[in-house]
Amino acid sequence: MMKAPVFAVVGHPNKGKSSIVATLSQNDAIAIALEPGTTRKHQAYPLAVDGKTLYTLVDTPGFQRPRRVLEWLEAHSVSASDRAETVEAFVVQHRQDNGFVDECELLQPLIEGAGIIYVVDGSVPYSTQHEAEMTILRWTGRPSLALINSIGEDDYSDTWARALGQFFQVVRTFDAVRAPFEQHLSLLRAFGQLEPDWEQPLDSATAFLSAQRRQRRT
Repeated sequence: MMKAPVFAVVGHPNKGKSSIVATLSQNDAIAIALEPGTTRKHQAYPLAVDGKTLYTLVDTPGFQRPRRVLEWLEAHSVSASDRAETVEAFVVQHRQDNGFVDECELLQPLIEGAGIIYVVDGSVPYSTQHEAEMTILRWTGRPSLALINSIGEDDYSDTWARALGQFFQVVRTFDAVRAPFEQHLSLLRAFGQLEPDWEQPLDSATAFLSAQRRQRRT
């Protein structure tokens, strides 16, 4: 039996991660926190139909000390071939360390096989401080997609797109609050193309969501 895909929604604190989880998991009950850093533990939200999970979104805490984490990883990695194992070693070693609680919570779903949805705020200027986060995520070796979710009025999404394209397989602009339904389906299809094992379950998910929407409209 094919396993339902799991996607971890990761990024900086308060960049709209929870609203993206709510939108893509069709779960209106998820609290959309206004103050940063309110997600302290990773939390799974499955999209289930008739008792069958089509896919699961995992909400995670935001990065707090990515540069320190990356320094540790670089000091403990021998070559590019051991990077995923080095990330796992970091989580094992620092799980009980108060200084890296959020990073360990964020990375845990990834070392367990989740895909990456990295969320940034396109209304804030791009800065190199995010590159440590993006590098850490690339080290996990997991299929990855970046979403530019503009929260404010300004628009720096072009600069973001160029930078994100260096680190992620797919980059999309996505308004978690106002995105048209077709954009949701497009994201799921994009993920299906990143990982062959996910194509069939995500095709089923998009077919179900489309049918459900037609039914509601009727």
